[in-house]
Amino acid sequence: MTSEKDDLMVEHNILKLELKRLRQTLNQHADGVMNLDKRRLQLQKAMDERKIDIQIHTDMLIQQIKHAQGEKSKISAEMHERCSQIDKLRKRYEILMTTMAPPEGEEEHSAAYYVISAAQEKEGLQREGDELDANIRKAEKEIHALENTIKVMNARNSMYRSNFTKVDHSSEDLEEERTLEEQRRAVMDKYKYKRRQVRELQEDLDAMSRTYDNLAAEEGTIGNQVGESENRLEGGKKQLSEQQTKLDRVSKQLVRYSRDIRTTKGKKTHTLEEEDIDMRDMHDFNKDIASQLVNSIQSYPEAFSTLTNLLYQSNIPIPPPQRLEAPGLPPGPPPPPLLSQLGVIRAV
Repeated sequence: MTSEKDDLMVEHNILKLELKRLRQTLNQHADGVMNLDKRRLQLQKAMDERKIDIQIHTDMLIQQIKHAQGEKSKISAEMHERCSQIDKLRKRYEILMTTMAPPEGEEEHSAAYYVISAAQEKEGLQREGDELDANIRKAEKEIHALENTIKVMNARNSMYRSNFTKVDHSSEDLEEERTLEEQRRAVMDKYKYKRRQVRELQEDLDAMSRTYDNLAAEEGTIGNQVGESENRLEGGKKQLSEQQTKLDRVSKQLVRYSRDIRTTKGKKTHTLEEEDIDMRDMHDFNKDIASQLVNSIQSYPEAFSTLTNLLYQSNIPIPPPQRLEAPGLPPGPPPPPLLSQLGVIRAV
């Protein structure tokens, strides 16, 4: 009986110890659950704040996209207008080259040849115009002399008319007067025709000279613009290729570092170091986006002020705006497309 009582006491003590151990374990698990709840609430709060930041960035990027689309439409309209002007100039050039083309069977000449030919033709026309002016002056003098002669003849005729009551239409003086009058009219008609011909030739020559000068200036301007555009395109392609090579190399390094960290930690999921890398990457990405936004709208004071206020309210550091590139210098590398950046933010 005593031994059974001792056994019961021992068993009772053992059960009390087991109960105490179970209570300690339960308290430990309860503390762990409480800590996990606190951690969950903290993560939920951070996620909510991050969602608000992402929404703000998304709204700003949407506004930027709308503005860029408006600029695109404006530039497209301007480009169509320039293209129509270029087509008109090309048609005028083709018409001019067709009119100046050599006859069939002859060799085609260069632009310098046509310039020299035009100069020679202009000189010939100038010489012909000078000769015509000299002839006109001489004819004017002759006409003046004929007019004086006609005046003298008219005076004599008046005297004869006053002396005679009846004029004989077959007299030599009247015939001479008629002859001189016809000569005067013929000379005046010839003088007017020559003067009109000289004026028309001079107007045609001036119009051709102006057309050639305008075409030469427009051709030089278009050639310079095409050269500058090609240089900028080549520079942009080269810089894009270099940036893509650097990005591929950095991506491979990140993958290798992540694999090494997981191997060291003995984990197959994301580690704290990877999350830290992701956070740093996101911080740099946000900084780049903010810098691009500031540089894109720094020429618009109202939009720039609104952007700085939003960045300040979101606790995002405001990057200093970069200076504008000087005219004539090659532009820097083009920024990443806004649509692709927006897709990356949403994916994150």
